[in-house]
Amino acid sequence: MNATNIATFLRAIPQSNQDAVHIADLVDTTNVDISIGYVLMLQTIGVVTLTEQGMVKATSQTAKYTLESLASYAERDLRFVDDWKTRGVHRTDEGAFQNGATFLHELETRRLQLLDKPTPSRTEQVAQVLIKRTNPETEQPEFLMQFDANAQQFQLIGGRRSPNDATMQAAIIREIDEEVANSLRFGVDYKLALLIPDMATEPTLSPTFGALTEYHFTIYHMTDLRQPIVLQPEDAWVPVDEVIHGQVQIGDEIVTATDDRIYRQMDELIDGGLAGLPDSFRN
Repeated sequence: MNATNIATFLRAIPQSNQDAVHIADLVDTTNVDISIGYVLMLQTIGVVTLTEQGMVKATSQTAKYTLESLASYAERDLRFVDDWKTRGVHRTDEGAFQNGATFLHELETRRLQLLDKPTPSRTEQVAQVLIKRTNPETEQPEFLMQFDANAQQFQLIGGRRSPNDATMQAAIIREIDEEVANSLRFGVDYKLALLIPDMATEPTLSPTFGALTEYHFTIYHMTDLRQPIVLQPEDAWVPVDEVIHGQVQIGDEIVTATDDRIYRQMDELIDGGLAGLPDSFRN
């Protein structure tokens, strides 16, 4: 079924104030099954109604005009979204079609509104490390966080486990190598204590990919750190209260941190809470 056939089929679907027509009457016999697939997708977005007997028509006048627009998209080989590679939701003010992540975020937001417990589109294992210090001036406990430009938020050092990571510990060691400016050697310059082996969270919308995601966090505590951390422009020492509340103050600006529910859950699971953890630096 080529683009011209698709456009012709879409334009042939009756208006809402007309009688529904059987799909088989709108296309030749070789394209019936393919057309049913198109109609089922159109029904998903609410543009058409389809009976069990295969009768189809538009759901409203606006829906009929939408079918005309979609026909033009098909015959002219246009795309709703051109950019399916850029990460980050709502990076600009250009609306839902600015990139694939934003488009998916809008779809998933709608799904959250319609369903009580929607199935996550994505499950990820994430390793994170708590690198803690006591601020020498304020004497307040702080954690090293890094700004993620894709997600537009601060988060702990760490990231998703890759297929090449044999274990979650291997994943966090790799992430430390990638994200911390210092050349830190595991077992020589620092050690790791496993705090939480598997912290499952309520599914949440990924600010990077837009997908409804169920995260499983493995949380480590860096200990016996033998050298001061060299901060990069995107790094910051963040007071524990700001971490827990998901609001990081950088100068006069308040920047979002990862979903604060994650940090509150982490705070509850760690014996003594986040503030009670010993400093990472070796005395």
